[in-house]
Amino acid sequence: MESFCHKGLLYIKNIPHLELVRYRRVNVQRPAKPHYEKAKVLAVCEPRYPKFNYGLSPEVTCRKQTELKSKKIKEENPYELIIAKECLHWFNQSKMVAFFHANPIKGEDQFKARVMFHKHNMAIKQYGPNVIKYALENTKYSAVLPLFQSRTAVVFSPELQLAQLLKISKRIPQLILMTCIAEDRLLSRNEIVMYSNLPDLTTARAGLVATLNSAVSQVLSNITHHQRTLVSHLQKHAELLQKPEET
Repeated sequence: MESFCHKGLLYIKNIPHLELVRYRRVNVQRPAKPHYEKAKVLAVCEPRYPKFNYGLSPEVTCRKQTELKSKKIKEENPYELIIAKECLHWFNQSKMVAFFHANPIKGEDQFKARVMFHKHNMAIKQYGPNVIKYALENTKYSAVLPLFQSRTAVVFSPELQLAQLLKISKRIPQLILMTCIAEDRLLSRNEIVMYSNLPDLTTARAGLVATLNSAVSQVLSNITHHQRTLVSHLQKHAELLQKPEET
């Protein structure tokens, strides 16, 4: 009994082991995409073999490459052309067009941003690169095409409201203001801040009129200074001459 306990009970070891259990079937035809880091490693490790054109002259090789490029030309989408016409209409009818780099944003925050812009009679839009290319290529707005290499949001306003635009952009950190078109001029971020601190056109005109009036009055006072001085001296002299006669 002692030997049985010694050999059978005291020296029995329960070695833990792992069992892999799959709860769903693997889709072999459409496998899941790998993790971002793993995808980068796979992209770097992917082999690339040089393409040799044995037995072909350079002319034939160039001709084949041009044919392949011509076949790869994407056909124009009618729906994208309609959206491009609408986009160009927004650009032509707006006095202020602002461009924001759009970082990932929640749907709720995006709705709040649309509401804030709508309160000041502004509209925020997002277009794809093909639509922007159809709309702005060969126009006066073609200089802003490089801004649409990534996700870009565009804000249109029928009035010039740079101060309100800066206030709203500070409340939405997911949208980063890059540049703005105001009065047919492309402004940088510093120029937008400087432009927003300037008074409106009516106040500026009133200030200009006041400055011109002050300059005119100053010139008139300088011109008539000697005459007024002479007249005052003559009046004092006449008063001095009249005093002895009265006494």
